[in-house]
Amino acid sequence: MDTATAPTTYSHLPRRIIVAREKSRLSQADLSKHVGFKDRQTLAAIESGQRRVTAEELVAIAEATGQDLDFFTDPFRLVGEGAFSYRASGTPTKALDAFEEQAGCWLALWRQLGECRGESPSLLRPRLAINAQSTFEDAQAAGEAVGRELQLGDVPAEKLIGALEGKFKLLVLEVDMPKGVSGAAVQLATGDAILINRAESPGRKAFDLAHELFHVLTWDALPPERVDRENPTGYKQKRTEQLADNFAAALLMPEAELKPRWEKLIAKSSVKEVLGVLAEHFHVSTAAVGWRVVALGWLKKSELSKASTRSATAKPKAATRPLFSQRFVERTAWGIDHGELSVQRLLGLLDLELDEFRACCQANGVKAEIGL
Repeated sequence: MDTATAPTTYSHLPRRIIVAREKSRLSQADLSKHVGFKDRQTLAAIESGQRRVTAEELVAIAEATGQDLDFFTDPFRLVGEGAFSYRASGTPTKALDAFEEQAGCWLALWRQLGECRGESPSLLRPRLAINAQSTFEDAQAAGEAVGRELQLGDVPAEKLIGALEGKFKLLVLEVDMPKGVSGAAVQLATGDAILINRAESPGRKAFDLAHELFHVLTWDALPPERVDRENPTGYKQKRTEQLADNFAAALLMPEAELKPRWEKLIAKSSVKEVLGVLAEHFHVSTAAVGWRVVALGWLKKSELSKASTRSATAKPKAATRPLFSQRFVERTAWGIDHGELSVQRLLGLLDLELDEFRACCQANGVKAEIGL
């Protein structure tokens, strides 16, 4: 077959053609004229996936829209897909844009190598029965229910990542993020993901993970804004974040596990001391414990304020966890071993040097012989 006119079979081509056309501000009629189609119905059929585009036609589309061919054919990038919601404070939009492009490479890499391994993404997506009319008590009950469903035990933070990866099929990555960003939820048609800033304290990471999980599970009913600020001003956004916080607190500190410890400790220690002990046990911050017990009615806001949890001496941060995750690094090593991409290409996608990637494999417990 003549390769100049061989039809391409990339499933993402229709979407990318639409994105390229819209970026260049061309109508279907305009682009059809540039490419040489007799009418716009041909292009409409291509963009809807009803007709394949030939390699020759794709070259013409690329020239007309000012994009290189990789924009349309590179499987290791996200184009016109993926919705991101960041838990951020004071981070410039330009920094978020740059990070989003980089993160898109990681997610596309994960997806593409999964397809190469014959792993089809699940069409079933876990969702919570929570909406804009739900109460904080509803969100707390949902958090408790998810914890039971995932069988997280008495210290949910310790098992949460493994449970999300295993039962919910989420991709959870600990990565280096721009200043002011502690986490992000990502919605993709082929599988959702949660990104956590690995430099944050363990307590902060656990709460952010649970908070972002709420967004993943309620994305359709309560679409989060791109920047999920810690102190939102709009009523709708503020309420969504409060629901997320109530869900996260209940998930990480289930009442059945928290109550006996609270009652035992509060009988002989100060509120401040008790909050510190419970925070250490559940791997969360003292402030998170404080607001959880207030929500449960065991402590008044005035009493929490007197405890001055935010001014308590912070413990040193734990050592930074390995980059990405063991599952992710194992899959990338598999891709190299099976010739699905070159080492140079992988390093470019991960934005790592060879020695850094080798160290990443070692830190994640992945045995891999990687050389240029």
